[in-house]
Amino acid sequence: MFPGQSFIDTRVMGRHAGQELPPLMLLSDLPSAEPLLAARPAAAPEVLAPLRKVAEDRALVVSGGYQEGGAISTQSGLARMDQGEASVWAGTRHDHVHPYEDGGGNRINYSYDRLNSQMAANWRFSPQARLSGFAMHDSFRDVRLPNYGVDAPEMDRTIASSVFEATPSGAIERVELGLTHDRLTYTSDNVSLRTPSAVGLFYRGAWTATRGVARGEFTSGVFRNTVTVDGGFMTYNIDVARLAPGMGIASHRLPDVQMIQGGLTFATATAMNSRDRLSAALRLDGLHSQANKRSDTPNAAGSGAATYAVTPQQLWDGYYGAGRDSSPTDLNVSGRVRWEHDLAERGGQVYADLRRAVRNPDAGERFYASSGPAALVQVGDPQLSPEAHHRSEVGGRLDFDGFAGSFAPKTPEGAWRVAASGYFDRVSDFITPDRARGQPGILMSNKAIVYRNVDAYLAGAALESWWQVSDRIAARGRLSWTRGANLSDHRPLYQIPPLEGEAVIEYRRDVMPDATLNLGTRLGFAATQNRIDADTSTGSGQDTTGATGGWATLDLFCGMVFYDRLGLSAGVSNLLDKRYHLHANPMPQSATTRAQYAPGRSVFVMGSLAF
Repeated sequence: MFPGQSFIDTRVMGRHAGQELPPLMLLSDLPSAEPLLAARPAAAPEVLAPLRKVAEDRALVVSGGYQEGGAISTQSGLARMDQGEASVWAGTRHDHVHPYEDGGGNRINYSYDRLNSQMAANWRFSPQARLSGFAMHDSFRDVRLPNYGVDAPEMDRTIASSVFEATPSGAIERVELGLTHDRLTYTSDNVSLRTPSAVGLFYRGAWTATRGVARGEFTSGVFRNTVTVDGGFMTYNIDVARLAPGMGIASHRLPDVQMIQGGLTFATATAMNSRDRLSAALRLDGLHSQANKRSDTPNAAGSGAATYAVTPQQLWDGYYGAGRDSSPTDLNVSGRVRWEHDLAERGGQVYADLRRAVRNPDAGERFYASSGPAALVQVGDPQLSPEAHHRSEVGGRLDFDGFAGSFAPKTPEGAWRVAASGYFDRVSDFITPDRARGQPGILMSNKAIVYRNVDAYLAGAALESWWQVSDRIAARGRLSWTRGANLSDHRPLYQIPPLEGEAVIEYRRDVMPDATLNLGTRLGFAATQNRIDADTSTGSGQDTTGATGGWATLDLFCGMVFYDRLGLSAGVSNLLDKRYHLHANPMPQSATTRAQYAPGRSVFVMGSLAF
């Protein structure tokens, strides 16, 4: 929500695998963002290029689209008004996604209705000061999740933020103050949008986060410095009820968790000479957490009620040891150093990056308290240690024959670019879900989902290249590889994607004075993934579908831009109607998570009109 994130900011570190919330759409991307269809790889940027082109710096943009696979329809509008030193943007986007057929002709019961509305304003009330604000409401209805244990009839997220920026003339050269409030509410169950289960459960959740930041920039000698102070107050509550009159609360899945966070960061950067730059940062991070309902006994009634009648504190004590402290306080130190060197004799750059980044356990990893039959039990550990990443990365980019970007005016025919990077991340106290088997630190042996600290590593490499074949043809290729291992338990890490990549060829030409045509094809592929953690009797079972086979899909696309005001894009994805699914599942991981197969052959058309 704030411009210019700190050089190192542990607040925005994601957990490994899984995704609790749908990704947000940026205001500027409303006319061209893809619908949320987690089972399929994202479209190549070239596919949506005509829509992005016409939306640049326009006062009004309207767009719409339709995809055959899932009968996906989208409509959006984005408006901008400038008045003197003030600007206002407003946009809305509606997506409606129906169930679709996979490459084998099977119906996948995945669907949702989404309405996203956003507004932003910016006022430069003096040459040295600016005030900006942002508000968003993201509403989902009737979200069907075939690879998960529940659906979500309702989910609403509201975000509001404000930022003040100033460039005073004194020792402090730039000041930034920001405040944001984020609230999520949802209801989910396993009966209203699917065939009712034997045990009907109803989830009601409310998460809030209020965060503030103050940042100042100043120069000392040859060093450009930034000091950032940030803090936040977060609350998380999820109650689970049994779906029958008078059967009461089954469990406090997140028992009114409160978190208070604060951080102090110092970052500095300098140009060592005309080709070399050095950046460094140090961050102190603090977090205090507590669960206010830790001693509340759910009031479940009826058959099997005894399995639910346990407090969160009793669950934590029963799985991890008596007297588990449920009000932990963490104090972490993170740091980063980065060196960059420009290759003047041949366009490009090389870099080396070293960092220690510490992630505190999230509310669920620490405080989940889902009771009931063993198949439903999920128990966080309040005394988990923070996850410390020690990562080294090297990489670089080489430009040949004056490459400045695909179809860029200054890129000559035959020019090309290659970029490569690699990293190794040794993780101390990696937080992993596991199954209770009486292993060290776990007192139960009923295969409930528990959370543990282990030693682990993550490693990866990426290679990408671009080639301007001629003034009308450009090609691009990408290859990425990732590997991970749980060193404490001597098994692979779960949800590690296999070797994967893509190759894209695009043809672009002016067909009339004010109209540009582009045609292209994309080959996407992934190798087999056999390094898995799928057995609940010996591992976490998080790779719920086991090993996955390799696949390759072919897409065709075309587009037109007229007078820089009308953009059209159309094509066919998965042309050969392959049946496949991605190994890494972006949905939340739980005992009921299953992979969903990607859509089969699907025709799409999208358009944007700007005024």
